[in-house]
Amino acid sequence: MVLAAYKQAKHFLGIGDIAVSKLKARYSDDAYYLHVQGVDVRIKESGQGEPLLLLHGFSASADTWDGWREQLSDQFRVIAIDVPPFAITGPLPHGKTTPNTVVHFINAVAEKLGLTRFNLAGNSLGGYLSWNYTLHYPTKVKKMILIDSAGYSMPTPLPVLLMRGRGIRHFTQYVAPLPFIIQSVRSVYGDTSRIPQGTIRRYHDLLRREGTRAAIADMMRGIFNDSPDIKLIRTPTLIMWGAKDTWIPPKHGYHFQRDIAHSKLITYDDLGHIPMEEDPKRTAADARHFLTR
Repeated sequence: MVLAAYKQAKHFLGIGDIAVSKLKARYSDDAYYLHVQGVDVRIKESGQGEPLLLLHGFSASADTWDGWREQLSDQFRVIAIDVPPFAITGPLPHGKTTPNTVVHFINAVAEKLGLTRFNLAGNSLGGYLSWNYTLHYPTKVKKMILIDSAGYSMPTPLPVLLMRGRGIRHFTQYVAPLPFIIQSVRSVYGDTSRIPQGTIRRYHDLLRREGTRAAIADMMRGIFNDSPDIKLIRTPTLIMWGAKDTWIPPKHGYHFQRDIAHSKLITYDDLGHIPMEEDPKRTAADARHFLTR
Protein backbone atom coordinates (compact mmCIF):
# COMPACT_ATOMS: atom_id res chain seq x y z
CA MET A 1 0.00 0.00 0.00
CA VAL A 2 2.82 2.38 0.83
CA LEU A 3 4.45 1.79 -2.56
CA ALA A 4 1.14 2.32 -4.37
CA ALA A 5 0.51 5.55 -2.44
CA TYR A 6 4.02 6.75 -3.28
CA LYS A 7 3.50 6.06 -6.99
CA GLN A 8 0.15 7.87 -6.92
CA ALA A 9 1.68 10.89 -5.21
CA LYS A 10 4.58 10.92 -7.68
CA HIS A 11 2.16 10.89 -10.61
CA PHE A 12 -0.09 13.53 -9.02
CA LEU A 13 2.87 15.89 -8.52
CA GLY A 14 4.48 15.04 -11.85
CA ILE A 15 7.78 14.23 -10.17
CA GLY A 16 10.51 12.88 -12.41
CA ASP A 17 10.79 12.26 -16.12
CA ILE A 18 9.11 9.52 -18.13
CA ALA A 19 11.38 7.48 -20.39
CA VAL A 20 10.92 7.88 -24.14
CA SER A 21 10.51 4.14 -24.53
CA LYS A 22 7.55 4.14 -22.16
CA LEU A 23 5.91 7.08 -23.97
CA LYS A 24 6.43 5.40 -27.33
CA ALA A 25 4.72 2.29 -26.04
CA ARG A 26 1.78 4.36 -24.81
CA TYR A 27 1.36 6.90 -27.63
CA SER A 28 2.51 5.30 -30.89
CA ASP A 29 -0.85 4.10 -32.18
CA ASP A 30 -1.48 5.73 -35.57
CA ALA A 31 2.03 7.22 -35.54
CA TYR A 32 5.48 6.49 -36.95
CA TYR A 33 8.99 7.81 -36.38
CA LEU A 34 11.37 9.53 -38.77
CA HIS A 35 15.02 9.79 -37.75
CA VAL A 36 16.29 13.30 -38.50
CA GLN A 37 19.58 14.78 -37.25
CA GLY A 38 19.84 12.30 -34.41
CA VAL A 39 16.20 12.67 -33.33
CA ASP A 40 13.25 10.28 -33.64
CA VAL A 41 10.48 12.61 -34.79
CA ARG A 42 6.98 11.35 -33.98
CA ILE A 43 4.69 11.81 -36.99
CA LYS A 44 0.96 11.25 -37.49
CA GLU A 45 0.06 11.18 -41.18
CA SER A 46 -3.11 10.51 -43.15
CA GLY A 47 -4.27 10.72 -46.75
CA GLN A 48 -2.75 11.48 -50.11
CA GLY A 49 -2.65 14.55 -52.30
CA GLU A 50 -1.32 18.04 -51.77
CA PRO A 51 0.78 18.09 -48.56
CA LEU A 52 -0.36 19.97 -45.45
CA LEU A 53 2.22 20.13 -42.65
CA LEU A 54 0.86 20.88 -39.16
CA LEU A 55 2.76 22.39 -36.20
CA HIS A 56 1.29 22.31 -32.69
CA GLY A 57 1.68 24.83 -29.88
CA PHE A 58 3.28 25.08 -26.44
CA SER A 59 3.48 21.77 -24.57
CA ALA A 60 1.13 20.08 -27.06
CA SER A 61 1.73 17.31 -29.59
CA ALA A 62 0.80 16.04 -33.04
CA ASP A 63 -2.36 14.61 -31.44
CA THR A 64 -3.94 18.08 -31.33
CA TRP A 65 -4.45 17.75 -35.10
CA ASP A 66 -6.18 14.34 -35.10
CA GLY A 67 -9.51 15.96 -36.00
CA TRP A 68 -8.02 17.78 -38.98
CA ARG A 69 -6.36 14.60 -40.21
CA GLU A 70 -9.73 12.87 -40.09
CA GLN A 71 -11.54 15.72 -41.84
CA LEU A 72 -8.98 16.56 -44.54
CA SER A 73 -7.24 13.29 -45.44
CA ASP A 74 -9.71 12.63 -48.26
CA GLN A 75 -8.09 15.43 -50.24
CA PHE A 76 -4.70 16.17 -48.66
CA ARG A 77 -1.62 14.41 -47.38
CA VAL A 78 -1.99 15.66 -43.80
CA ILE A 79 1.18 15.45 -41.70
CA ALA A 80 1.34 16.44 -38.03
CA ILE A 81 4.65 16.26 -36.15
CA ASP A 82 5.73 16.45 -32.52
CA VAL A 83 7.65 19.73 -32.58
CA PRO A 84 10.90 19.93 -30.55
CA PRO A 85 11.36 20.18 -27.60
CA PHE A 86 7.87 18.85 -26.90
CA ALA A 87 6.10 15.48 -26.78
CA ILE A 88 7.95 12.35 -27.84
CA THR A 89 10.32 14.11 -30.25
CA GLY A 90 11.77 16.07 -27.33
CA PRO A 91 14.71 18.49 -27.35
CA LEU A 92 17.33 18.63 -30.07
CA PRO A 93 20.52 16.80 -29.08
CA HIS A 94 23.07 19.41 -30.16
CA GLY A 95 23.02 22.84 -28.49
CA LYS A 96 19.97 24.70 -27.27
CA THR A 97 16.51 24.07 -28.69
CA THR A 98 15.61 27.61 -29.78
CA PRO A 99 12.91 28.79 -32.21
CA ASN A 100 15.52 29.45 -34.88
CA THR A 101 17.09 26.00 -34.62
CA VAL A 102 13.63 24.40 -34.63
CA VAL A 103 12.64 26.26 -37.82
CA HIS A 104 15.64 24.81 -39.64
CA PHE A 105 15.04 21.40 -38.08
CA ILE A 106 11.47 21.48 -39.42
CA ASN A 107 12.92 22.12 -42.86
CA ALA A 108 15.14 19.05 -42.48
CA VAL A 109 12.05 17.02 -41.51
CA ALA A 110 10.16 18.37 -44.55
CA GLU A 111 13.02 17.42 -46.84
CA LYS A 112 13.17 13.90 -45.43
CA LEU A 113 9.41 13.62 -45.98
CA GLY A 114 10.00 14.56 -49.62
CA LEU A 115 8.15 17.88 -49.34
CA THR A 116 9.38 20.46 -51.82
CA ARG A 117 6.32 22.73 -51.81
CA PHE A 118 3.49 22.37 -49.31
CA ASN A 119 0.82 24.08 -47.24
CA LEU A 120 1.75 24.92 -43.65
CA ALA A 121 -0.47 25.44 -40.60
CA GLY A 122 0.49 26.22 -37.02
CA ASN A 123 -1.25 26.92 -33.74
CA SER A 124 0.10 29.25 -31.03
CA LEU A 125 3.86 28.61 -30.81
CA GLY A 126 3.43 26.46 -33.91
CA GLY A 127 2.02 29.53 -35.64
CA TYR A 128 5.12 31.49 -34.62
CA LEU A 129 7.31 28.76 -36.10
CA SER A 130 5.14 28.68 -39.24
CA TRP A 131 5.45 32.34 -40.15
CA ASN A 132 9.16 32.30 -39.32
CA TYR A 133 9.58 29.22 -41.51
CA THR A 134 7.80 31.04 -44.31
CA LEU A 135 10.20 33.96 -43.98
CA HIS A 136 13.22 31.64 -44.14
CA TYR A 137 11.86 29.37 -46.90
CA PRO A 138 9.29 31.43 -48.82
CA THR A 139 9.40 29.34 -52.00
CA LYS A 140 8.48 26.15 -50.12
CA VAL A 141 5.20 27.29 -48.56
CA LYS A 142 2.25 27.44 -50.96
CA LYS A 143 -0.32 28.66 -48.43
CA MET A 144 -0.18 29.25 -44.69
CA ILE A 145 -2.74 29.02 -41.89
CA LEU A 146 -2.08 30.75 -38.57
CA ILE A 147 -4.31 29.67 -35.68
CA ASP A 148 -4.18 31.83 -32.52
CA SER A 149 -0.54 32.42 -33.38
CA ALA A 150 2.15 33.99 -31.23
CA GLY A 151 3.84 37.02 -32.75
CA TYR A 152 3.02 40.20 -30.84
CA SER A 153 3.78 41.50 -27.35
CA MET A 154 1.42 40.44 -24.58
CA PRO A 155 1.41 39.35 -20.93
CA THR A 156 3.01 35.91 -20.70
CA PRO A 157 0.53 33.09 -19.93
CA LEU A 158 1.20 31.59 -16.49
CA PRO A 159 2.21 28.10 -17.70
CA VAL A 160 4.78 29.64 -20.05
CA LEU A 161 6.00 32.04 -17.36
CA LEU A 162 6.60 29.20 -14.91
CA MET A 163 8.60 27.21 -17.45
CA ARG A 164 10.59 30.20 -18.68
CA GLY A 165 11.28 32.41 -15.67
CA ARG A 166 14.58 32.23 -13.85
CA GLY A 167 14.53 30.51 -10.48
CA ILE A 168 11.06 28.98 -10.71
CA ARG A 169 11.93 27.12 -13.93
CA HIS A 170 14.54 25.08 -12.04
CA PHE A 171 11.66 23.84 -9.88
CA THR A 172 9.32 23.15 -12.81
CA GLN A 173 12.00 21.01 -14.46
CA TYR A 174 11.26 18.36 -11.86
CA VAL A 175 7.63 18.91 -10.86
CA ALA A 176 4.43 19.17 -12.95
CA PRO A 177 1.45 18.90 -10.58
CA LEU A 178 -1.62 17.34 -12.16
CA PRO A 179 -4.00 20.15 -10.98
CA PHE A 180 -1.77 22.65 -12.80
CA ILE A 181 -2.01 20.60 -16.00
CA ILE A 182 -5.78 20.24 -15.64
CA GLN A 183 -6.19 24.01 -15.28
CA SER A 184 -3.84 24.69 -18.19
CA VAL A 185 -5.75 22.38 -20.54
CA ARG A 186 -9.11 23.74 -19.41
CA SER A 187 -7.87 27.29 -20.05
CA VAL A 188 -7.25 26.67 -23.77
CA TYR A 189 -10.81 25.50 -24.44
CA GLY A 190 -13.72 27.88 -24.89
CA ASP A 191 -16.04 25.12 -23.70
CA THR A 192 -14.39 22.65 -21.32
CA SER A 193 -17.10 20.05 -21.99
CA ARG A 194 -15.42 19.53 -25.37
CA ILE A 195 -12.17 18.20 -23.85
CA PRO A 196 -11.84 14.61 -25.14
CA GLN A 197 -11.28 11.79 -22.70
CA GLY A 198 -7.58 11.08 -22.19
CA THR A 199 -6.45 14.55 -23.29
CA ILE A 200 -5.33 15.74 -19.86
CA ARG A 201 -3.36 12.59 -19.15
CA ARG A 202 -1.63 12.86 -22.54
CA TYR A 203 -0.60 16.47 -21.91
CA HIS A 204 0.66 15.52 -18.44
CA ASP A 205 2.61 12.48 -19.64
CA LEU A 206 4.23 14.14 -22.64
CA LEU A 207 5.34 17.17 -20.61
CA ARG A 208 7.31 14.74 -18.45
CA ARG A 209 9.24 13.31 -21.41
CA GLU A 210 12.88 13.12 -20.34
CA GLY A 211 14.71 16.37 -21.18
CA THR A 212 11.65 18.34 -22.28
CA ARG A 213 11.06 20.50 -19.22
CA ALA A 214 14.71 21.54 -19.07
CA ALA A 215 14.64 22.62 -22.74
CA ILE A 216 11.39 24.62 -22.68
CA ALA A 217 12.99 27.72 -21.16
CA ASP A 218 15.48 27.97 -24.04
CA MET A 219 12.65 27.65 -26.55
CA MET A 220 10.39 30.25 -24.98
CA ARG A 221 13.10 32.81 -24.19
CA GLY A 222 14.11 32.74 -27.86
CA ILE A 223 10.78 34.14 -29.07
CA PHE A 224 11.04 37.62 -30.58
CA ASN A 225 7.72 39.48 -30.62
CA ASP A 226 6.59 42.39 -32.80
CA SER A 227 8.96 41.46 -35.61
CA PRO A 228 8.79 43.97 -38.48
CA ASP A 229 9.52 41.03 -40.79
CA ILE A 230 5.91 39.84 -40.49
CA LYS A 231 5.09 42.56 -43.02
CA LEU A 232 7.47 40.91 -45.51
CA ILE A 233 5.32 37.77 -45.79
CA ARG A 234 3.76 37.40 -49.24
CA THR A 235 2.42 33.86 -48.82
CA PRO A 236 -1.39 33.61 -49.05
CA THR A 237 -2.47 33.37 -45.41
CA LEU A 238 -5.61 32.42 -43.52
CA ILE A 239 -5.77 33.58 -39.89
CA MET A 240 -8.08 31.70 -37.51
CA TRP A 241 -8.84 32.86 -33.98
CA GLY A 242 -10.96 31.73 -31.07
CA ALA A 243 -12.70 34.75 -29.54
CA LYS A 244 -12.52 33.06 -26.12
CA ASP A 245 -8.73 32.72 -26.28
CA THR A 246 -7.30 33.57 -22.84
CA TRP A 247 -3.68 32.87 -23.82
CA ILE A 248 -3.19 35.19 -26.79
CA PRO A 249 -5.53 38.18 -27.17
CA PRO A 250 -7.96 37.89 -30.11
CA LYS A 251 -6.91 41.39 -31.19
CA HIS A 252 -3.63 39.83 -32.35
CA GLY A 253 -5.58 38.15 -35.13
CA TYR A 254 -6.33 41.62 -36.47
CA HIS A 255 -2.65 42.53 -36.11
CA PHE A 256 -1.68 39.63 -38.36
CA GLN A 257 -4.41 40.56 -40.84
CA ARG A 258 -3.10 44.12 -40.86
CA ASP A 259 0.55 43.14 -41.35
CA ILE A 260 0.26 40.24 -43.83
CA ALA A 261 -0.82 41.44 -47.26
CA HIS A 262 -4.01 39.93 -48.68
CA SER A 263 -4.59 37.73 -45.62
CA LYS A 264 -8.02 36.72 -44.36
CA LEU A 265 -9.21 36.47 -40.75
CA ILE A 266 -11.91 34.13 -39.41
CA THR A 267 -12.96 34.35 -35.75
CA TYR A 268 -14.95 31.75 -33.80
CA ASP A 269 -17.08 33.30 -31.08
CA ASP A 270 -17.42 30.13 -28.99
CA LEU A 271 -13.87 28.69 -29.25
CA GLY A 272 -10.69 29.18 -27.26
CA HIS A 273 -6.95 28.99 -27.92
CA ILE A 274 -6.94 25.70 -29.87
CA PRO A 275 -9.93 25.94 -32.25
CA MET A 276 -8.68 23.10 -34.46
CA GLU A 277 -8.75 20.69 -31.52
CA GLU A 278 -11.91 22.05 -29.92
CA ASP A 279 -14.00 22.04 -33.13
CA PRO A 280 -12.06 20.25 -35.88
CA LYS A 281 -15.03 19.82 -38.20
CA ARG A 282 -15.86 23.52 -38.51
CA THR A 283 -12.27 24.77 -38.60
CA ALA A 284 -11.15 22.09 -41.07
CA ALA A 285 -14.00 23.06 -43.40
CA ASP A 286 -12.73 26.65 -43.40
CA ALA A 287 -9.18 25.41 -43.97
CA ARG A 288 -10.32 23.27 -46.90
CA HIS A 289 -12.12 26.21 -48.51
CA PHE A 290 -9.00 28.36 -48.21
CA LEU A 291 -6.59 25.72 -49.48
CA THR A 292 -8.68 24.72 -52.49
CA ARG A 293 -10.11 28.00 -53.70
